[in-house]
Amino acid sequence: MRSRGKARPGRAERLHAAGMAAALVLCVLGQLVWLPDPLPLPGGMRWIEALDALVYALALPPALWAAAAAFRLAEGLADGVHARALIPPAAAAVLGSAACAAVFLISLEPARMFTALGALGLSWLAALTDLACAERRRRGRRVPARTLRAFGVMLALLALLFWPTGEIVTTPGLTFDVSRYARAADGEPKGRIDGVLVIGRPAFLADRLYAKLFPHYEFEPIEGLGMPLAEYDELVRSLKLDAEAAGAAIAGERAGRGEGIRMRGARITAVLKDSPAAGALHAGDIITAVNGRAVQSIAELTEAMRQIAPGEPAGLTVLRGGTETVVTAATRPAEDEPERAVFGIIVENALDPDVPDGIAYRRYFMHEGGPSHGAMLALALLDQWTPGGVTGGLHVAGTGTIGPGGVIGPVGGVRQKAYAVSRTGADVFFVPAGQEEEARRGAPDLTIVPVETLDDVLNWLKSGG
Repeated sequence: MRSRGKARPGRAERLHAAGMAAALVLCVLGQLVWLPDPLPLPGGMRWIEALDALVYALALPPALWAAAAAFRLAEGLADGVHARALIPPAAAAVLGSAACAAVFLISLEPARMFTALGALGLSWLAALTDLACAERRRRGRRVPARTLRAFGVMLALLALLFWPTGEIVTTPGLTFDVSRYARAADGEPKGRIDGVLVIGRPAFLADRLYAKLFPHYEFEPIEGLGMPLAEYDELVRSLKLDAEAAGAAIAGERAGRGEGIRMRGARITAVLKDSPAAGALHAGDIITAVNGRAVQSIAELTEAMRQIAPGEPAGLTVLRGGTETVVTAATRPAEDEPERAVFGIIVENALDPDVPDGIAYRRYFMHEGGPSHGAMLALALLDQWTPGGVTGGLHVAGTGTIGPGGVIGPVGGVRQKAYAVSRTGADVFFVPAGQEEEARRGAPDLTIVPVETLDDVLNWLKSGG
């Protein structure tokens, strides 16, 4: 018959081991998060929505480690163990609890994910330290061999799962019901319209194994991004908000609820090093007039510059930080057309979407950013505002950006998106014109329709396909 004193450490060890196993399982599931996407869930819930709650499963390993450490700490206090021996279980209990708290903070700010992962790592090391110290005391060994072996195995598995390769991997992604994502207060969804996301993240060694087991994994060097990952993450979040404003404005215009996307002027995105206007003009400025002549687009700016001789200064009205100001900017001859005056700047059209009131968005943890849902968002809002809807009873899916005039623009990961959509049983998948062949590589049996504008989508649906 085992004594009570020996049973307690066994239970604590089992809790630690369960936490280690749970951590490894969650690591693999996190890398293959797209696999369960087609699963039917109660109440019309989609997998991307379920993940908002399942992300809290990350708290399971540190909770088990904290419980094991607390159990061992209570045992040590009851047995009168020296205070120095209580430091490892106390540290493991505290760090495990802190890691649990960090996981729950993710719901408030998804960008805290890396903080939570760091806390999980510290909690894991503290749990291993507690195990090692307990083994030394219990077995009277100077070297905790069992714990070191377990640490070596865990380290090898983690290296396989998370050793960086210097690449970005794009995998099949997740679909979502756009009318559950974006809801107009004065509208009602009539049809099923799906958006689709791909997953792009740093690639690890394990992804090469996954690529042999699952289709449509695509790798490219991280340098291909052209910017640091943190800067890229910030960019895609900004593009997501722009896409939502553009999609809502276009849908509002079609439904008689606004002016759509209006042109505000030409926004400066960069001032070249050799620009004669450096100091007078800054990135972010929006040019709205040249020598008193109103400018609403790049085309109008180009036309206005034809009235200025190369080297002649120009008086510009610009919006800077929301305030209108007048500046004088020097010009120089264009390299390709010496008779044309230029400032030495890079510009883009500054758009002003007229967004209808009363549209609420449901934020998903896994939808970090990107503009590729813009076209389907516009279609879903139109479906909510149109009597009888616009889908004709079809299960519709699609991807593409949306711009002035309802123009649908190209997006990335079309092959992976087509494959994800094909797993849901959609009747049709709309893609930007010119990307249909790439989409067919991902889903040769799916009905794929190339479109150039939102009107092309509406006309195809109106005609019954």
